[in-house]
Amino acid sequence: MKKLCADVVVIGAGGAGLRAALSAKETAPELDVLLISKKPLGKGGTTALACSDRMAFHATLPYTLPVQENYKHHALDIYRIGGEVSDYDLAEVLARESHKAVEYLLSIGVPFARTKDGTVDQFLTDGSIYPRACYVGPETAIEIAKALIRQIRSTNVHIVENLMVYDFVVKDQRVLAAKAVDILNNELYLIQAKSFVLATGGAGALYSNNVFPNEMTGDGYAAALRAGAQLVNMEFMQIGICHPNLLFASSGSMFRSLPKIVDETGKEFLLDYLTQEDRQQLAVLEFKKGAHWPVSYESPTKVIDLVIYAHTMKGHKVFLDFTDNPSYFSAHQIPEEILKWSEKVGRELFFGTNPFERLVKINPAVVEWLKERHIDLSKEPLQVRNSLQHFQGGIKIDKNAQTTVKGLYAAGECAGGQHGANRPGGNSLLDTQVFGAIAGRNAAIEARQMTFVPVETNQDIFNSGEIPSSNARRLIIETMSKSAFLVRKEGEIARALDTIQSLENQGICLDERGLSHLLETKNMLLLAKVILTAILLRDESRGPHLRFSHFEPPVMNFLPRKDEWNKYIVFWLDTDQKLRYEVRFPVRPRGD
Repeated sequence: MKKLCADVVVIGAGGAGLRAALSAKETAPELDVLLISKKPLGKGGTTALACSDRMAFHATLPYTLPVQENYKHHALDIYRIGGEVSDYDLAEVLARESHKAVEYLLSIGVPFARTKDGTVDQFLTDGSIYPRACYVGPETAIEIAKALIRQIRSTNVHIVENLMVYDFVVKDQRVLAAKAVDILNNELYLIQAKSFVLATGGAGALYSNNVFPNEMTGDGYAAALRAGAQLVNMEFMQIGICHPNLLFASSGSMFRSLPKIVDETGKEFLLDYLTQEDRQQLAVLEFKKGAHWPVSYESPTKVIDLVIYAHTMKGHKVFLDFTDNPSYFSAHQIPEEILKWSEKVGRELFFGTNPFERLVKINPAVVEWLKERHIDLSKEPLQVRNSLQHFQGGIKIDKNAQTTVKGLYAAGECAGGQHGANRPGGNSLLDTQVFGAIAGRNAAIEARQMTFVPVETNQDIFNSGEIPSSNARRLIIETMSKSAFLVRKEGEIARALDTIQSLENQGICLDERGLSHLLETKNMLLLAKVILTAILLRDESRGPHLRFSHFEPPVMNFLPRKDEWNKYIVFWLDTDQKLRYEVRFPVRPRGD
């Protein structure tokens, strides 16, 4: 077993991990900071690879409306769109620190779009009352990752690539070391530090349809849980309309251009699945889909997501066709108030134009971006499907990004509590930079005060099950994709839990895919149990968590949202490694 040692170890090299490592080094230049990446730097992690039509970085700047105490409006938006199941104090930190996060990114060369007067341009995105979305273009996240990587390479932060952390060594409720495996050669590592930051992102690999890089198997969630940390809000994950191959969220301006939504035969199938009321307002629903992009129980636009899902479940493919107007198109129905915020134009854009011409007018950058990838929207449709896009929950943190385990911090998508059922568009990128900076800073401050403690480890037993890891992973993904995705029904969820429990009882063994694949699959199994348990417990609909008593469009019988569920579910493992949970009240706004 190889050994590594540093004062601060940051696990994960996406947006949050890069910012945490930089923050630790900026806080305490004399400390040794080690950054561990599961993939080569810039080749993995969601921040470095994800795209959308106009990817947003949500922030409250000094001139963001309303100017007086504007960050408080931002914090309340986070809390309210989160369904009142997030911690308001964390939302306030995100909002208050957002200006500082933008200034830092500007200082290291992120080319945010600017207005004619030189201020950072902002548009209205989903979950907001005021326009706060800063952007570069389709590759806002990629530009942020590039700038952070340039900055990290200018420091003496030590970087080790192709390592997967799978467990921690804990003594007296303090993390002393991390265990890791080289994903290329299966060599084992013991990594000792005075403090650790987890920034390992989400667990998109649990689902067949997702826009995550393939290494996102939830390793940080599982390792933190086994170390004694808590997970929260794990039933909430954002699902949107995305391209099936590119890591591309087809949101915002794509829908506000009002393309035809068709299947492989060219048929406008939406009308076959909707109620008479929804058919009459379909143009408005499609337009508003651009401002309500992730599916949400609270938005009437959810029927578009659900009809696309129902049609694909029958074996069809779905496309956005920009060459012609939908049969239900009506320029007079376009909500003027959204146009003024989003596209800086009026309803006149929709008279005498087709969807492609409108998209070129309001977002030429995405047209060129897709053309560079051999998709010419003036001639061919864009294929889409329902895809998992973001985990809202994660490892429970406080305002200092501290988990419930000493010496362990978390930031970015793997952290939980700052977002509830949903979040404003662009707040995930903001989250990586705000809590990444906070986690790195506090990890460095703690490391300054600590000394290294001798670490004792036992020989890990990896190969003790009956089911080969490839077979087990296939079963986990099939189970989660069927029962814990967009349409969630009690009987199916309970059967899925039985399947996962049976797999846990049989155990998973090594196969030709190697040790890292086995360890990832065991992590996925643990997380599947947590997520399914949370989904089954929350017998209501809220945000992207859609519980049904019956689903056969146009009949969609939702379990309604309940005030008694204005709480979140916290999970942990007891001393016997049994999964436990508690339903708790989140931190409320003052006076609420």
